[in-house]
Amino acid sequence: MLIDIYLEKIQYNPEDLKDHYGVSAVIKKGNKILMMDHIKFNFWTIPVGKVDKNQSIADGLKMEMKEELNITPTKFKQIGSFTRKYPRGGKTVTVKAIIFLIEKWTGTPKNNEPHKHRSIKYMTIDEIKRTKKISDATKEMLKIKGL
Repeated sequence: MLIDIYLEKIQYNPEDLKDHYGVSAVIKKGNKILMMDHIKFNFWTIPVGKVDKNQSIADGLKMEMKEELNITPTKFKQIGSFTRKYPRGGKTVTVKAIIFLIEKWTGTPKNNEPHKHRSIKYMTIDEIKRTKKISDATKEMLKIKGL
């Protein structure tokens, strides 16, 4: 598949090449959801990140949101999960991802990692559905009722 060929050409860091847990966050402003234009994977995505090996899922979520967006989630709940296998560096990596709805946070969302994300913006569900390249986490989020 074309996407598999693209994924094999990406420069992965060592943590990308290990099976891991991931976290994804739905951050809403009115009827819009915060999206990030991811450079390495060349797609739009809800905020995503890896959970460190010796870290709880909740702590991983908090760490990733602080790193990527300069916010600290104070109220959040799991709204979904999925598992995917990806070809990376000549092997198959399993990612088990948890999707959270961030209901409250401190700080103001901003692009804290411009070397990883071209930009961030709030989009409606319809705008996200019309976007050609979106992450698996975003596709899974679109399946969740009531957002």
